[in-house]
Amino acid sequence: MIRKRLAVRFALQMAAAGAMLVLLAAVIAIWMLGKFEDIEVSRNFAPLGISRLISEAGMDSQGLIVDPKLLRRLQEDGGWLQSLDGKGNVLQSFNAPNDLPTRYLPGQLIDYWIGNEPFPYKLGLWMQEKDGHLYTLLYGSRSRTKDLLGRVIDDGHILNHTILFTDSSLDLLNKIGGWIQVLDREGAEVASWRKPGDALTSYTLQELAMRAHNQAHYGIAMDSQFDSRTGLTWIIQYPMNQTENQASRAPFIQSEVQVIIIGIAAFLFTSFIVFILLSLWYANRFGTPILHILGWIQRMGEGDYTEGNEGKGRNRKGIWKRKYRIFGEVMESVHSLAVRLHAGKDAAEQTQRNREEWIAGVTHDMKTPLASIQGYAHMLEAEKYSWSVEDVRRFASTILEKTAYMDKLLNDLALTYRLRSGEIPVHFEPKDIGILLTESALRAAAHPAFESREVHCSTPSTPIIVDVYPPWFDRIVENIVANGLMHNPPGTRIDIALIKLSEKGWRVDFGDNGHGMDQLTMERLFDRYYRGTNTDSAIEGSGLGMAVTKELVHAMGGRIEVNSRNGQGTVISIIWDA
Repeated sequence: MIRKRLAVRFALQMAAAGAMLVLLAAVIAIWMLGKFEDIEVSRNFAPLGISRLISEAGMDSQGLIVDPKLLRRLQEDGGWLQSLDGKGNVLQSFNAPNDLPTRYLPGQLIDYWIGNEPFPYKLGLWMQEKDGHLYTLLYGSRSRTKDLLGRVIDDGHILNHTILFTDSSLDLLNKIGGWIQVLDREGAEVASWRKPGDALTSYTLQELAMRAHNQAHYGIAMDSQFDSRTGLTWIIQYPMNQTENQASRAPFIQSEVQVIIIGIAAFLFTSFIVFILLSLWYANRFGTPILHILGWIQRMGEGDYTEGNEGKGRNRKGIWKRKYRIFGEVMESVHSLAVRLHAGKDAAEQTQRNREEWIAGVTHDMKTPLASIQGYAHMLEAEKYSWSVEDVRRFASTILEKTAYMDKLLNDLALTYRLRSGEIPVHFEPKDIGILLTESALRAAAHPAFESREVHCSTPSTPIIVDVYPPWFDRIVENIVANGLMHNPPGTRIDIALIKLSEKGWRVDFGDNGHGMDQLTMERLFDRYYRGTNTDSAIEGSGLGMAVTKELVHAMGGRIEVNSRNGQGTVISIIWDA
């Protein structure tokens, strides 16, 4: 059972940990996708970034776009945005310079857009719907070097693969920290000015297009212009960080790769933290009860059978706490073992005490008759006395009486052990238990020592036939009657009743009106180690009569019970349930 519970518990907890890691991976993946989108928006701010910002922007009561974030991003990008109506009128402007018109004629705007008419800005035109309104958006940006490139082409003079400029053009070029290259129709370099050592000397169509489109990837801004008069292409490049005279180079790690590395590192780190926390939780959840059990077992080995730590494994109601409940069977088994060991220890100590008391009692019971025998023997041996025949016979009678008592004591001791081990083979025979009980009770009551006591026996009119061993049954009745009459004052009455049980079986009650017994005496009444009576009080008192009685009752398949209180008499019942 505990194996199944542990397997289920570990499976559920591993599943929970896996679900947590999946959730963590999903969160990191969402973050990475957001970062990828931000990178793509940064690279393609128009129209992708602007479309996204407008879709997230709010609207005022007049249907105008309200978004400070859009304005801030336009300022960072260096561009501007205008919203136009169907007739070309400007409805709303964001970061727009002063030289922009407030109305665009339809044909004129198209010429600006496709380049048929000169316009100082690169234009982007698209339409976007938001909240049921269709917006015509015009985006523009001015290149930092577009005008400078035209001046450089007009002012530059190529001489021996070198380009010469006037001082005013040199001042403008120095401010941006860039360099100039001139390419022929095949893309090979014809001349250059301040070109870095790692710059290309020849460009393919694809290479030139990639560097113009994905400038952030290379970390270098670039503008180019074809001179139709000479058939040459002029290129101006400069570092995007605008640091003077710093050689431009591509980033060591691309932005997407950086995001992936950060995402993987975050997942590994958080997974490590999750497993550390899970390990600590497991150590507390499973280690604590295991250590508690091991400590409990160790204390039991040292003779301390208590749970220890003030029973911290249980709550105030005595129920195992949650973390200990999974090991409930083990804890209960250890608890049962502790109870049994403690009971065994107490029983061993009690046995030792009983043995000592028994030895003291038997020694006393043996010494008393031996002292009498020894005394009479010395008297008979003494030469200074001349005993008559009657004296010798009286002495001999006393010696025989004491030796008979010792013989009975030894026989009772042997009988109790033989009954306990089942070494006495007997043959049970059917008898009328009422007749057998009456005869045994009368014989026991006829002893001269009990002349002042009364014994009454009542049996049912219907005979009760049972299989018993008559000598043993007679000994049981004799011992119980003798015990009740011997240990109670003169005038004591014993009432014996044979009762047929309602279902099956029968019972005999021996009730007296004597002074009763206390709890300790009842508990030890049938203890064979309990000290016997003084041999001077009665010859029948071997001290083992009730122990023999209990063993005989058990040997014949019955049980014996005692009910007594001080001053209220005693009832001893022998019961056969079948």
